[in-house]
Amino acid sequence: MNRINRRMAATVAALAAVGLVASACGDDNSAEDVVGSATSAVESVAESVVSEAQGADETTGADETTGTDETTGAEGAEGTEPAEDQASAVPGADGEPVELSGEILAKYNEVGGESSPLGLATGDQEDVGDGNIAEFEGGIIAWSPDTDAHVVWGEIRVAWEAEGGAGGELGFPISDEHPIENGLQSDFADGNITYIDGQTEVTVG
Repeated sequence: MNRINRRMAATVAALAAVGLVASACGDDNSAEDVVGSATSAVESVAESVVSEAQGADETTGADETTGTDETTGAEGAEGTEPAEDQASAVPGADGEPVELSGEILAKYNEVGGESSPLGLATGDQEDVGDGNIAEFEGGIIAWSPDTDAHVVWGEIRVAWEAEGGAGGELGFPISDEHPIENGLQSDFADGNITYIDGQTEVTVG
């Protein structure tokens, strides 16, 4: 828009110069003197327009550079690795490192890792159906795409594994163990297990 305005200004100046020449034809002044004055005025305006245009080009170049930097920063942020692609070796109970990955690793870290009641890993992460299970000194973490990752431990774990674990009728856990009146409960894809007054009760369906 600024460049258009400058061009208009230059055009007006040129027309004004032509007007001076036309007026001179009716006066006693020398036509050559009037034309010379008009030419000088047009040249002065043209120089001003060129100078301002160069300044605008420099400003535009600076803006373009800023846009490039912002784009680079955005690309860097996209480099964050999603949880399902992460893997890490954790201390094993036998002194050998055990590799955990994806949502099971994330859940293990969430509950406190080896310093949590789960303790150290006792075996490698295994595939069960369409999910994964990892065993620890104090319980297990089970994950599937439909149920997310959850911890099963204590007497509820014992009862769940007696029913076939994730491959049994109850399926994968859909919640961590949580308190209920007078006891504890874990929910599964196809039922629940309660632990009340020292007794476990399995409900399927």
